[in-house]
Amino acid sequence: MRAIGFFMRIVLSRVLGAEALGTYQIAQSFFYVLVTIVASGLPSTISHLSARYKVTNDKEMEGRAVSSSLIIGISCAIVLEIILFLAKDLIINATTTECFTIILCLSPSILITAIYGSFRGALWGRKKHIQNCISEIGEQATRLILFFVLLTTAPTPMVGAIRAGLSYTISCLVSMFISIIFYFKSGSVLRKPGAEFKKVLKQSLPITLLHLVSSIVQPVISIIIPYELQCAGYTEAQAIGLFGIITGMTLPLLTLPDTLIGSYSTALIPEISANVVKNDKDELKTQIKSAITFTLFICFCFVPIYLGLGEEIGTFLFNNTTSGYLLAKAAFLIIPMGINNITQNILNSLNMEFKSFKNYVLGSVFMFLSIIFLPKYIGVDALIVGMGSSVIISSLLNILMIEKYLKIKYIIIKPLFLMSIFAIPSSMLGNFLSGTLKCLVPQFFQIAISAIVSLISFVILCAIFDVISISTLFVSIKKLKKIKVMKKNKKIK
Repeated sequence: MRAIGFFMRIVLSRVLGAEALGTYQIAQSFFYVLVTIVASGLPSTISHLSARYKVTNDKEMEGRAVSSSLIIGISCAIVLEIILFLAKDLIINATTTECFTIILCLSPSILITAIYGSFRGALWGRKKHIQNCISEIGEQATRLILFFVLLTTAPTPMVGAIRAGLSYTISCLVSMFISIIFYFKSGSVLRKPGAEFKKVLKQSLPITLLHLVSSIVQPVISIIIPYELQCAGYTEAQAIGLFGIITGMTLPLLTLPDTLIGSYSTALIPEISANVVKNDKDELKTQIKSAITFTLFICFCFVPIYLGLGEEIGTFLFNNTTSGYLLAKAAFLIIPMGINNITQNILNSLNMEFKSFKNYVLGSVFMFLSIIFLPKYIGVDALIVGMGSSVIISSLLNILMIEKYLKIKYIIIKPLFLMSIFAIPSSMLGNFLSGTLKCLVPQFFQIAISAIVSLISFVILCAIFDVISISTLFVSIKKLKKIKVMKKNKKIK
């Protein structure tokens, strides 16, 4: 499912080219600021509440919470649509006319997301992952088909970027209908909000603020980085092109581990919320330690591959050596990004939403300092440095808060240190093997064989030094599969 989304990134980069892709990424960054208000805090809060009401099998209260979320989300979406049209001239002056056109094509998704986000959140909380998976597959498959039909027939790359925005909106509409059908089919209901309205608003606010600040950072970056690069001597086309490469080609590869981490979080967070209700601290400790170790391991599996084969991967996927060069330089950034992701979700499930938000804001300060002052010295690498410093600080603060809550210490130091050491020889092995195979096999097999050997060597080192138990790893993976099998069996019955 998420692999389809990653594949579409490749399609976009190849069809649009660096400059049109850069424009599309800038438009998306503005759009994400608006959609974040209705697509972050509300679904997470509904998932959290739904998981709690599942413990008591209280569908009436769940229905009130979902209704509250719908009212809040739809109201916000309408206001945001109005603001978007009123800010037309301001956005065009800050970007381009083509960029605003793409934003307009994306804008209906704000209202659509406000609707399906609430229903998806309830499905997550009730652990109906198969239904949510089908909803996302429908969305991604629709978008993929539209991409091939609309983008490949576009007369120019910029027209293709505009059509990509339209494809996004249509696919979200498909997902909305699927989510609504599954929600009511599962026996869930909608009820008058009552007192749940205030609860939903209060709990969703800090999560929304966190993601809103994160989204605001993106359009600010999309303006500052190209501007600073131009001040450093790049032309406008070169500056936008570099921004398109790092945000549209390199960063999607860096966030690839989130494919597994996001799925794991989806399965884990309702369980944590339920154990908070039960006040089962021992089970919470086991779940959270397992989640953090699993996240570390998954992230580190990508590090040696990117370190040793970054340039080859960039050339093969995007026909762009610069993206691969940046990928290799930023490989270790995957670790704090993954830890920040999982720990934010854990804190939200532990009713520490505001603390998670504060940690993110503190980290973001270093992001802004980096992108403002460093581009003239290190160019587009300033974005890598800024992102790295931001997620390192926020993830560290998150870890400290979790340790304090669970009354344990150093849950991350040993595995982090050892995996960092093991990643270096594994990446060197992959790089050596890649160079040896370069003239012997096609590039795909060169990358595939080298990556597999590099990954296997890393896993073996982790197993030998008992950094991670293979049986524990399989339990974590099976936790995702078990849920799916249970849902399938229930459906068959």
